[in-house]
Amino acid sequence: MRNMVILMLILLAAGIGHVLLRRLRLLSDCSVYNFCLSASIGLVLFSYATFFSLVRLAGVNILLPFWIFIVALSLRELYYHLREIIPGSPDRLKSLGGVGIFFAAVLFILLFYAWYMALTPPFSWDAQVYHLVIPKIYLENNGFVRIPLNVYSNMPHSMDLLFLLSMEVGDDISANLLHYAMGILLCLSLYGFGRRHFSPMVGIIASLLFICHPMVMYEFSVSFIDVGLGLFCFWTAVCCLETIRTGRAGFAFLSGLFAGMCMGAKYTMIATALTAFLILLFYPIFVKKGDYFISPSPVPVIRDISPSILFLIPAVFLILPWLIKSELNTGNPIYPLMYSIFGGREWSAQQSSWLVDWQHSIGMGRSLVDYLLLPFRVFIKSNLALGYAGFAGTLYPYILLPLPTLLFIRKNGRIILFIFLFFTIFFIFWAFGAQQVRFLIPALPLLALCSAAGINGLKERRPKFFYALFLTLIAVAPVHLAADHIYKELKREGSYLPIIVGSQTRAEFLRSRVRSYPSFEYLKTHCKPAEQVLLLFENKGYYCPHPYYADSMFEASYFFNMALEAGSPEVFAASLHKYQCRYVVVDECIRADMHKYGKLLYSRQKNVSQFQNALALIERFMESYLEKVFEENQSSVYRFKSPVKENCN
Repeated sequence: MRNMVILMLILLAAGIGHVLLRRLRLLSDCSVYNFCLSASIGLVLFSYATFFSLVRLAGVNILLPFWIFIVALSLRELYYHLREIIPGSPDRLKSLGGVGIFFAAVLFILLFYAWYMALTPPFSWDAQVYHLVIPKIYLENNGFVRIPLNVYSNMPHSMDLLFLLSMEVGDDISANLLHYAMGILLCLSLYGFGRRHFSPMVGIIASLLFICHPMVMYEFSVSFIDVGLGLFCFWTAVCCLETIRTGRAGFAFLSGLFAGMCMGAKYTMIATALTAFLILLFYPIFVKKGDYFISPSPVPVIRDISPSILFLIPAVFLILPWLIKSELNTGNPIYPLMYSIFGGREWSAQQSSWLVDWQHSIGMGRSLVDYLLLPFRVFIKSNLALGYAGFAGTLYPYILLPLPTLLFIRKNGRIILFIFLFFTIFFIFWAFGAQQVRFLIPALPLLALCSAAGINGLKERRPKFFYALFLTLIAVAPVHLAADHIYKELKREGSYLPIIVGSQTRAEFLRSRVRSYPSFEYLKTHCKPAEQVLLLFENKGYYCPHPYYADSMFEASYFFNMALEAGSPEVFAASLHKYQCRYVVVDECIRADMHKYGKLLYSRQKNVSQFQNALALIERFMESYLEKVFEENQSSVYRFKSPVKENCN
């Protein structure tokens, strides 16, 4: 049923998106291409329809009639244009040959494994901190509500609203499946693009090169957002390309629509919007009109508007509601950034300093040499086991190694040159920001397309040795992924079949995978239903049965800053009195890691010193004011030794 729910959401999204494409006369001759573009447009519309549905006036959903109209229009489109919308060309697989069919089969197996992983209750870290917590709280309150101390709830989260929609019509496993479905759409988009401009083989190889990274494979099956953002980043770039290639300004509007969705999901995705805008702004200087600009838009109303302006209209419109929401909640439209200028509720100058220092300490250095070596390091030396020093994730070099083959592309070389330019500009923005592997994932499909097209360019070249060599390289990538990631994951997590088929309860499954789950079960029996809980050295509160307060990011901790401002355990205890919490949940594993590795988060000695002072003060507070009443699975429940009010006196 969950799979059917997500399938229906994707079909409805494709239906409403197809209406827009048909009206703008932007449909191509490739059904796969049209379907993926339509579904992506529809998902953007669904996300923002959900946003405005959460704005309640007198407790009423003012957009309910609009939702009814959208669904009705989509169903009508599906009824009259189903054959045009649903991709159906299995005969095209015959042109792949034996090698292409083999790669397609390997891709199918990897996607099947990701689907298997997605069919479980969510237990990934960020999903339990904000990606599912925020939608869950909005659903419980029937609209937007302030979430204390959760910094991410005041940042843009348009992707999380898609999870909210899937949870509304399904459950939290449906959120996993929706992100997985967006990954499938991305692979189909790569296939459709490859088939249109090169060959079906290019799309399949590109999909393999994209998915054959441990970090990407992991994200396919969890309620994170980066694979989904890869879909919208891809269409931002492709619609930008189509604007230049065909001269149809409607594509500039769509590019802005997708760029707005990207910015509405994560601040760092402004890199996508800036890249597309700069290209649309400056391409007339570098591209001769006769070379690329084929025909004007057939839609009169947008024929004479500059493509860069058409791009900005939807991009600005889609980011603006998030800026307004943040301003109303915190007093800072880009919270928590630029605190020195805008300020911000539940934030401080010290937290800003910690945040910036932490972000810039990620990676392997910031010198000129480090920047020059960065493309090689991130694909060859990145390693999740190294933490932030290893870019906080693992990528493989198979996507990078074929890039020299771009020199051998004959057909549509300028198209791939554009895609490579888009990736390069995005990469530069990424390099000067937080160098986390996750933040680079949205642009990886573009790099995968470049490498795949380059390999395809060798097919007609002699000798055939190099073509065979790179095909062998592609075949090694999934083997490496299976041995280095999938096997270890299966060995560590065990079989998911019991929970999938229903022979294992949800609680049994989660007890061994969520450290704090036994503590939450303890609270369920010892706390009053509405009693609030404090989470310290713990922020994964999705399964907490009570309202709670927790740091959303340890690296710029609100509680550590509170301890610094307090200056003593006694004053810190008094500061905590406002939360009226009797119980405190502590993740002992994270607590120990803070002592071992916490100082490595920062490069500036002042920040390290402040962090260690705050940590020591909190430890003294715990020793003086808390007593342990429960411990299991490296998670503990503490209780104040006497009522909080007495501690404060």
